Amino acid sequence: MRSRKSSWLGRTGSAVLLTAAGLAVTGTSAHAEDQAYVAVMAESSQLAQGVTQAHAKPFQFKIVNFVDSGTTAKNVTVTVDVGKLDRTRVGYLVPSGCTANAAGYTCRLGDMSDYSRDFGVPLYSLGEQGAAGTLSVKVSSTTPDPYLDDNSVEVPVTVAPAGYDLVTWAQDVYADVAVDGDDAGETNLTPVRLGHSVAFDWAIRNYGSLPAKGLKYGFSLPPGLTFAKQPMGCRVQQSDGYTLAACEQPNVTLQPGQSFTTDVNLKVGSNVPLGQLHGQSLYVVDYTTDEIDQGDADTDFQVFTRR
Repeated sequence: MRSRKSSWLGRTGSAVLLTAAGLAVTGTSAHAEDQAYVAVMAESSQLAQGVTQAHAKPFQFKIVNFVDSGTTAKNVTVTVDVGKLDRTRVGYLVPSGCTANAAGYTCRLGDMSDYSRDFGVPLYSLGEQGAAGTLSVKVSSTTPDPYLDDNSVEVPVTVAPAGYDLVTWAQDVYADVAVDGDDAGETNLTPVRLGHSVAFDWAIRNYGSLPAKGLKYGFSLPPGLTFAKQPMGCRVQQSDGYTLAACEQPNVTLQPGQSFTTDVNLKVGSNVPLGQLHGQSLYVVDYTTDEIDQGDADTDFQVFTRR
C-alpha cells in the first residue's frame, strides 16, 4: 500500500504544480490540542535535460501535518529558496498567487488539518547534464509546532539525460468535484454521502523531454472504497479487503507536457468512517531506463465523507 497524500495544485503560465509521489507518513505520538506538527519532505530529485519553460516540471515536496489530536495547522506558508541552484543549468518559475523575493518566493497554503499536501516547484532545463545545486523548501504555520527540525529540507537537483518523466496527480474526492484535470478554483466542496458514487479527477502527466510510449499504472483502494465505474484497460481484483486495479495502455504515447486519464467513478461504502478516508493511491509501474525520476510517480489522495 502507498502513503496517504492529498493534492495542492497551482499554475504559472502553462506550468502546473502537481500532487505526486510516495513517501510513507509514519505514525507520531499524540500532541497537545493547541499544537500542530508540520513537516516537509522532498520527493523529486531529477530533471530531464531539455525540459522547456513551457512544460516546467513541478519538483515535488510533501507538506504534512503529523498530528493525532486533530489540530489544524493555521496559516501554513511555504518558503522556497533558489539561492543555491546552479542557474546555468536550471531555471525556475514563480507560481501564480505566490510572492517573489530576492531568495525565491513564498506561497500561502491556508489551513491544514491532519493530512498532507503535495507542493511543486516548477523547474526547467537551461544547460548541461549534471549536478545543479540544491533547492531549499521551508514550511511554517502560526500554530505552535513542538518539532522544528523537519520544517525545512534541502534537496540536490540533478539534470539527467533526456527522457520521459511521469508524474501522477489525483484530486481529493468530494461530491461536487469538476473533472477537468486540476483543482483550481474548487473550494468549499461537499463531502460524499455514505453509499454514494462520485466522479474521480486524476491524471498521469509527462514532465520529461522525450515521449513516454505505453503506460502501466495502478490504483489501490482501501476497504469501504470501490470502483462504481472502473478505469478503462484495467484488471480489478480484491486482496485483504483492498480493491486493486492493474492498468495498461500500450498504445498511448505521451509527448512532453501531455497527460492521460480515463473516466473513473468511486463508490463510498455505507459503513465507512465519517470525515476522511486514507490509503487511496494512484501509481505508475514498470519503469524503463528512460524514466527520469521514479520517486514522484505515485500519489495518494483523500476521500471526504458525510451522512
